[in-house]
Amino acid sequence: MGTTYETLLVAADFDATLDALCDLGVVGFVVPLTENRVAVLPPPGENSDTAPVGRIGAELSAALNCMTLATYVFDSDLVRCYVIRDGRQIHSYDSRTDMLVEWCEEDDEMVAKLDGVVYPADHKFPKGPRGNDPQAFAPFAVGPPDLNAIAAALRGQDSDAFAMAEDRHYEILEALGLPTGALTTSYWGFFPDKYPGAVELVPDDQD
Repeated sequence: MGTTYETLLVAADFDATLDALCDLGVVGFVVPLTENRVAVLPPPGENSDTAPVGRIGAELSAALNCMTLATYVFDSDLVRCYVIRDGRQIHSYDSRTDMLVEWCEEDDEMVAKLDGVVYPADHKFPKGPRGNDPQAFAPFAVGPPDLNAIAAALRGQDSDAFAMAEDRHYEILEALGLPTGALTTSYWGFFPDKYPGAVELVPDDQD
């Protein structure tokens, strides 16, 4: 089985992020990364296998007037990132366009769908990324952003089109100057003792 996780990067003060998460009733782990950079690892929702990092990122961005980056890694196949500001998504990135294709049967014929558009089953979809705009990720960089490094990490190389998605995510975080540990770990695989300053937010009835 591949690696799957969902994490949230918050470009805000750690204490302010903690307070906002408590006000929103969010549970999970909160980890200080560096100045004004915080990782949030919530558990999956009650009716989902996926942690709601996109929704929490939208709520936090509005509450703190900051930017957030919600990231999903699916079974080592795909990295999907959402850049969020003022409570809404302003940019998205997918590491492999071909992984987004849906296959179905219409009129007794197999077809492929991408973004709601129907294509013949033999259509050649690009295997590379989309949304690989370094400017969209630059606000999350520690210090002056290295746009060339960020662009290279988002783009990847032709030879690594089928590389592990988590490796692509590591490269993106490293290009941003961020520590990779907490941001590349699932809620269930997180061990707070390994991360100085990590805080676990629990439901009110467990206080």
